[in-house]
Amino acid sequence: MSELIHLHPLVFTLQDAVTGCGFLAGIVVTGKAVMEQEDGKWWMYGVCPGGLAGSGSTPNEAFVDFRNRYKETLFDMAEEFSSFLTFRSAVQSFFAEEDKQEEDRWEKALEFLRQNEKSITGPFKEMPRKLPGDYKVGIRIDRLEKKNKAQLTPANNIQDSLSKVA
Repeated sequence: MSELIHLHPLVFTLQDAVTGCGFLAGIVVTGKAVMEQEDGKWWMYGVCPGGLAGSGSTPNEAFVDFRNRYKETLFDMAEEFSSFLTFRSAVQSFFAEEDKQEEDRWEKALEFLRQNEKSITGPFKEMPRKLPGDYKVGIRIDRLEKKNKAQLTPANNIQDSLSKVA
């Protein structure tokens, strides 16, 4: 259990606009990740979507690296798939690939932190907190160039966010 004190279960929300072959996709994802410090670096490992990792000298740098790797994955898919429908399907499949090992670590870390709230230190103590009812893990992919102008408003903008889970 002592290794759990160094794991931080996180929830993140990201919004991107991705240009593909003849389409513009708007993507909003709310996912889960585990962050930990290993070998002097911070690492953020994707739970949902799985298969992603980012690192840095601080938790914020690890988040930025993780976010950039996520965007690179979306951009690679936009190049690979020639229609919005195939792109959307590929992104949905990518998102659905959960990392069971990281999911287990996320759940164990969450339970540990709930029982040992005073063990939360550093930047994680200051981070906004989300309760399970405050978020829903998922992905939304919209074809933006097909929306009418009244639907394309600044109200649709979403800030990237990173939160600890309570």
